[in-house]
Amino acid sequence: MSLPTDSPISPSQPFLWGVSTSGYQHEGGYNGPDQPQNNWTWWEQSGRVEETGDAARFWQHYPKDFQNCREMGLNGFRLSIEWPRVQPTTTAKRGAAPEFDYGALDGYCDRIAACRQSGLEPVVTLQHFTHPAWLGLDAWLSADTIKAYLAYVQVTVTHINRRLVDHHQMPPLHWYITLNEPNILISNTYLKGDFPGEAWGPGAALRGYNHMLAAHVQAYNLIHDLYEAAGWPRPQVALNTYCSDLYWSEKVIWDLLDLRQHPVNADTLRDYLAESARSWEKSLQAAELPQRQGAIYQIGRGLRRLANRIGQQVITGTALNETYQALEASPRPRVFDFIGLDYYDPFFAHSFQFPQLAELAGGKTDFRGRLMAGISRKWWDWHVLPEGLFFFCQEYSQTFDRCPIMIAENGMALQRTFNNHTANRRTDGLSRSEFLTAHLEQVKHLQQAGVPLLGYFHWSLIDNYEWGSYTPRFGLFAVDYMNGAERQQADHLGDCPAETYAKLIRDSAQ
Repeated sequence: MSLPTDSPISPSQPFLWGVSTSGYQHEGGYNGPDQPQNNWTWWEQSGRVEETGDAARFWQHYPKDFQNCREMGLNGFRLSIEWPRVQPTTTAKRGAAPEFDYGALDGYCDRIAACRQSGLEPVVTLQHFTHPAWLGLDAWLSADTIKAYLAYVQVTVTHINRRLVDHHQMPPLHWYITLNEPNILISNTYLKGDFPGEAWGPGAALRGYNHMLAAHVQAYNLIHDLYEAAGWPRPQVALNTYCSDLYWSEKVIWDLLDLRQHPVNADTLRDYLAESARSWEKSLQAAELPQRQGAIYQIGRGLRRLANRIGQQVITGTALNETYQALEASPRPRVFDFIGLDYYDPFFAHSFQFPQLAELAGGKTDFRGRLMAGISRKWWDWHVLPEGLFFFCQEYSQTFDRCPIMIAENGMALQRTFNNHTANRRTDGLSRSEFLTAHLEQVKHLQQAGVPLLGYFHWSLIDNYEWGSYTPRFGLFAVDYMNGAERQQADHLGDCPAETYAKLIRDSAQ
């Protein structure tokens, strides 16, 4: 489809059809003896979560995975560079920063080169939820982590691109995501207790937000500075967020990063954000997106109203001093080149279910963990709402001056245990092929509406370790973990979603 004449996307930029992955979830080789240790090692070793082990063995099987992508007709591949592998320690304790492992960086560079040789443009995430164990559990509660992260970014971006240029005779990387879903990392760590952490509550969450957003602002400028100094073509740098109808969870991030575009100071920030939140609510109501009904969802909507009130009270210029100072010091007024959106079920009220007594009564977590597990809806029961994808992409692009949108993740979970002994259908009966068809129809509508879309990346190419469990299955290719992580065309329902995705891509070109 041709781009509108006023599109901010260059006509030479092809639409990216891709898949998303992450290092810790797909590579394997973390948190075992003599392996790089990250912030999940304490939970793995204590038995609180399943061990990641070999994961999907992407580190070994990447040639076959890239081949599968090429055969599907993909031209984009999102992968992460794992900080714990690049600056590793093999002991699960906090300590001084170790040396960088340039062999690991070479390994990532060679995989990126292989990605390109397969006709796939890499989109590189620099931090996908994990950090090295030597930073401790609550790394993002310390401003020192910003400095450590920037040192990692400088070494990684410089070394990989020099190797790409000098050794592989390829251009430097073009697409970066600095931090994956900071809104989910913070809420899952400090509010829900789904991710490892010791602190708890809104104060800790706000401190983590403050440091992560400040880190993004400085990393954005650092990457651009490195490219300018080297004489490389201008990169495209952003972060990505998990779409949420709760303003103070997600859209507030983009409004904060866009502050320099507006006459806002620390004293007027709270009023500015409150007005943005009211505008957001009006847009949501006007969209009339279909939500689930029932008593539990009414309770969820009540909790959403409470969360909105808390957010408006605590998010201030003083509380976000590191972020505000980084924005003021930024030589570039806008600190994102595109908007990365991860779209699943965006409604806060849909997150809850009536308590499951089995999870409340016991398990391997503390009471807070059992409580949240008992009332939280599981991956394979998330509500599927394709219309929301259109709303979020269009609304964000309009709000931020037709800024290009990258759908960095979109996917649906099935339920199948690691050993394949339990494999169920979703309660809504939906297959992944049906999910793909419905959501790519929305991508088509977005293109027809003139929304500047850069690409669509499905989560994920293969089943993966899903933050403590192998039971949620998100892959276009199923993985048989009992048989060397073998890739399988058909899932346990007999569906072949990779074939469906390939056909939909072919049809989109007609």
